[in-house]
Amino acid sequence: MYWNKNMERKRFNYLRWLWITLALGMFFTTATQVVGSETGFTEVKVPEALNPAFEHLMAITGSEETAVFNPEIVEGLLDFVAAPKEEDRLYYVDGTSKATSAYHEFVIEKELDHVLRLSYNPALPSFITNPSSVRLSFWSEFGDGKQNLPQLWNHLEDMAGPVIVTGRETIENTPDINTGAYYRYELDRTLVLMKHKGNNLLISLSKQADVSTVGKKGVVLGADSDWTYLYSDKKGLDKPGLGWVSSYMYDSFSVIVYYETRGETTRVKCGAFKWLDAGWRKINMVKKHHIYKGLERFGQTYKVVAEHPSLPDTHVMEEVFSKIRVMETGELQALNRTYLKSIREKYAHDKSVSSRWVANLLKDEQVEKMDTYELRSVLMLDYFKRVLGKPHHIEIAMQ
Repeated sequence: MYWNKNMERKRFNYLRWLWITLALGMFFTTATQVVGSETGFTEVKVPEALNPAFEHLMAITGSEETAVFNPEIVEGLLDFVAAPKEEDRLYYVDGTSKATSAYHEFVIEKELDHVLRLSYNPALPSFITNPSSVRLSFWSEFGDGKQNLPQLWNHLEDMAGPVIVTGRETIENTPDINTGAYYRYELDRTLVLMKHKGNNLLISLSKQADVSTVGKKGVVLGADSDWTYLYSDKKGLDKPGLGWVSSYMYDSFSVIVYYETRGETTRVKCGAFKWLDAGWRKINMVKKHHIYKGLERFGQTYKVVAEHPSLPDTHVMEEVFSKIRVMETGELQALNRTYLKSIREKYAHDKSVSSRWVANLLKDEQVEKMDTYELRSVLMLDYFKRVLGKPHHIEIAMQ
């Protein structure tokens, strides 16, 4: 009798595990097929001759890095980013990691100076250039003991050799469009400001330091381009039958090259490589198309922000964000309650808030559960949406 019950239990657990794996696999595969049918992309492997460059960049990124940056090793990689590409191609890297990879590039019609002042400015939250993908982010430590990014743009005019910055960044991303899950994790960061064939460029490297927190349920309210998201403390995926699944980001690595070219106009070509291993029970459910769509989402938002005609001067935003940073907890919470009240009114009849657990996220009590970084990020993002002419929910007096 004991043997039979034990065998039945094992059989049940096995079938349960198999069902979840198949369900997740079918879900991700379906998402991939939709992407493929819409784009018709042909998968193309990045030349293996570039693999030593990726391996070198991985070696110089991390809290225990021992390798010294060698510009000659990455020459071919920089040439690849600068070169024109065939349209409707999905490039990926093979042979450097077990994680899934993809590449995407886009052009920013601005100078590198503008990109550095906006994205790598110690006085601005780095997530403002990527609000569709990142909820909050902050640098926590540096190799030289400092707690802030240096002003890299000051090195552009007189750069005798590569300028290298290392540190660690904490990230919490926005809810995934497909699964609703969001994660918090730490990244080892290395930034390399240098020249290549007379052109200024920045190489931004990010390597995940450890496994992320368990995936928690989030909600995308309205269009993703509205940048309005809700965050719960419930683990799982926002999908029928998969709500309880404990998913994780196991590993990730990214290489983003911001390559400035000067001609009739000055522009920055952004080439982004990303590797990602994420899923359930250490099974990587990520496909190339998932990463590509994430990078495309990143690129589209980045261009909207960086090229927006109403974008204030950085010194104006620096002043606003500095005032938000010094607000007392009570003031932050009061403004967040005003924000939630506006959200409740706007989305009162939206089907996305029909579930009880989602409706609970709009209650004032939710504010008490938020830490300082989360409270600030709501105000910073809402101010940013206002200056860009997007729907927003609170007016912050900053006289």
